Amino acid sequence: MATLSENWITENLIDFEYKKYVLLGYLQNVEAHFNEQKLYPDFAELIAHYKNLIALKNNTLALENSFKKNVKGIDYNTLSFVYENIITDESLNDLKQIIAFSEPLLVNELQKGKNIFDFAEQHILTHHIGILPIYKTEGYFVLYPYQAKQVFVYNYNFSKINLLQQEVYGLNCSYVSNYTISLAKPVDKIKLDIIDANPHLPNPAVYLFKANAELPNDETFLPIAKRLLYKSLTT
Repeated sequence: MATLSENWITENLIDFEYKKYVLLGYLQNVEAHFNEQKLYPDFAELIAHYKNLIALKNNTLALENSFKKNVKGIDYNTLSFVYENIITDESLNDLKQIIAFSEPLLVNELQKGKNIFDFAEQHILTHHIGILPIYKTEGYFVLYPYQAKQVFVYNYNFSKINLLQQEVYGLNCSYVSNYTISLAKPVDKIKLDIIDANPHLPNPAVYLFKANAELPNDETFLPIAKRLLYKSLTT
């Protein structure tokens, strides 16, 4: 099971045994990727699923509290009524059971993902090739995998966008080309090649992200490099 629907808990049959099977199948797939140090897109999806689960948990508690309850006595210590919960809805009880079962499993897998993220971020060195110009809203970044003979060049465009009447930053990236590194052409010399191939930016900002550990390129190295680039541009 490759993905998990955003509304996996509430859609179709609300049955504890069935939902347990759905979740465990999904998490088994995520764990297989994490064992290979492949972080994305699973890590981002896990975060979204966990946030949705907590929101559903809070809404379920609010729904449960909104049901009519019978007064069964008075607590004279607190001078308050003691209510008898008369909820008998089987679907609501199944929903609560699914949430209680799912929450610790999602938390556990999220921690594994965070460990991979922290390890990768600590093993990616951020540099720049040449002098950084004042204009940095458009440029390039280079991925230099661990002990690799090839590096991969991407362009980026950093701009403000309006989202829900608020200004936020957007970072768009796309692959450009790859270069072979040698003694005659070390990585700090490829900026000239980039300029020659892309003359519309005569003096671009070129960031270098070098990994000093084995990291899957597309699933881990690239997305974390983008986050590091975003952090550099916003600070």
